[in-house]
Amino acid sequence: YTRKTDRFIPLYERGEIANKNNADLFISIHCNANNSSSIFGSETYVLGIEEKRTKLNMNVAMMENAAILLEEDASEKYGDFDPTSQEAIIGLSLFQNIYLDQSLSFASNVQQQFTERVGRKDRSVHQAGFLVLWKTAMPSVLIELGYLSNPNEESFLASEKGQVYLASAIYRAFKDYKLEFEKENKAYAYRAEALNQNQPEQVQEKEVIADTSTV
Repeated sequence: YTRKTDRFIPLYERGEIANKNNADLFISIHCNANNSSSIFGSETYVLGIEEKRTKLNMNVAMMENAAILLEEDASEKYGDFDPTSQEAIIGLSLFQNIYLDQSLSFASNVQQQFTERVGRKDRSVHQAGFLVLWKTAMPSVLIELGYLSNPNEESFLASEKGQVYLASAIYRAFKDYKLEFEKENKAYAYRAEALNQNQPEQVQEKEVIADTSTV
């Protein structure tokens, strides 16, 4: 985890903490909000660009990225990145990394657990440009637990029961992801070993040196 107390940590530092500790998975947990109090449900994001729902995804990313406005010397850390600019969000979304498939796999597990075990409305898995996921060197997701702008969901998120249920769902999603990952690794190792065993044995030829001695 990035912190044990309720304190603000700059977005870029959160990914750095994961990288420095050689983390296998980066999970950023948030609560959402909307101008409409009727909207509710959980959704999980990965870094990338998505053709569908582009406007909605962009609004969520802009809201989360606006946290850099609370940071000192943000221009030194993020250059000329403007969290209120749609062009900046789109540009950031293009940084899909080599862990995209694994990130999507874990994100799907999270949504499945939220829906089946906790009874939350599934708002699906999406891709958008989030600074907190930008430079993580491992599979990474941003989870929106629910909408604080919805009175019923706000009460659930604030309750001990709701927090335990959601935390347990994320744990189960991680457990399933870990098992899938280990299974794939074992299958890959088995195929590699089988392929190696089926390779024809290479016989090294001895070099023959002609006798050129004079008579």
